[in-house]
Amino acid sequence: MNIGMVTEELPYLPSAGGFRLYGANLIRGLSRRHRVDLISLVRDGDERHLDWARTYCASVRVIPVKTLGRWSAAASLLSAHLWGKPLRQRAEMAHMLKTYADDWDVMHVEGEYVGGLLPPLAFPKILSVHDSWTLKCEEMLKCSQSLKETLYYRMMCWHEPRYERLVYPRFQRVVVVAERDQEAVRKTVPNSRVTVIGNGTDTHYFHPVPVEKDSTMVFHGHLGYAPNVQAACEFVEEVLPLVRREVPDATFHLVGASPHPKIEALARRPGIRLSANLPDLRAAVCSARVYVSPIRHGTGVKNKILEAMAMRLPIVCSPDSIDGIRCVPGTHLMVARTPAECASHILGLLSRPHEADRLAASARTWVEQEYSWESRIHAYEALYEQAINERTSTGDFARGEAVLDLGRTQRESQS
Repeated sequence: MNIGMVTEELPYLPSAGGFRLYGANLIRGLSRRHRVDLISLVRDGDERHLDWARTYCASVRVIPVKTLGRWSAAASLLSAHLWGKPLRQRAEMAHMLKTYADDWDVMHVEGEYVGGLLPPLAFPKILSVHDSWTLKCEEMLKCSQSLKETLYYRMMCWHEPRYERLVYPRFQRVVVVAERDQEAVRKTVPNSRVTVIGNGTDTHYFHPVPVEKDSTMVFHGHLGYAPNVQAACEFVEEVLPLVRREVPDATFHLVGASPHPKIEALARRPGIRLSANLPDLRAAVCSARVYVSPIRHGTGVKNKILEAMAMRLPIVCSPDSIDGIRCVPGTHLMVARTPAECASHILGLLSRPHEADRLAASARTWVEQEYSWESRIHAYEALYEQAINERTSTGDFARGEAVLDLGRTQRESQS
């Protein structure tokens, strides 16, 4: 197949951020059997990663994201809200597609914002949004760390459902990574066709690193992201004192990018370490004896859990941390619903290293078997074929859209 990949963020490896990571693993896998052409929005600093994309893609074309003035940004948001068509980068995207997409069999779009930039096109289109963004905005509102964040997510809770209802029906399929997100999208956009294809994990990259265990507990992720900030703060206030009551020299290690001021303040307390913006976080994460994830908010699949499993760490986490991950508590990790239960599980693993090793080994084996990227590639290949066959047999496109057949416009037939 000739696959056109249109992405909201430049995909490359290694990287952080769901869309970069997910898109890059798809491109690397799909390029083994198919031609992949990439069109991506790019931001400052992305240029140094273009060689990665060129290694796997037959062609790479980029659209720089430019900062808009206040009135231009407002006009773009208004257009997105009224018609599901943001103005920023819209003309550049239409030009790119008209010029370079004439031989694509299917288009894969990573990100709902860029999904709204597309002109109607006469070939099958798959939109991968990862999460229900309506649900995500609701969750982010619950754990906002400032008045500015609260006001922003209140606005997005108003805007997002309408945008989804306008954009998602233009695609043959909408893909999310977890069943909870599938249910939320179906509730918001009843006429969308939603498929679940979960995250994978690169178990060759995320592997046990042989380093000295110099910390007791570790948590990693983007440390400016509100659910992670809230989780770390609550763990320090509610769980760490219970652990240190029994193990006075216990330490908690926070590893990740762009730490929030609240995270930096935590790191000034006794027994808490911060490793920020590391080029490679694996050794820092593997230096702990127990991995903890006390997240209570968020959507999608938590990559941090899959990565910790792949690095063979015993895990204690909240129920929300494993949404969309079909693991077995007690076999692959320990699930805690209260601070006391969390501390109890941590202390149990610290006092029984053989049990901790059994749990970690079981998780590593399971994630190798169940969360390979190759299985996700096969799922997407089947989805592409299905969309192509539906297009061939019915000519069915997005309802009510004028279809741009790369220069020739025709009215979609309704079936």
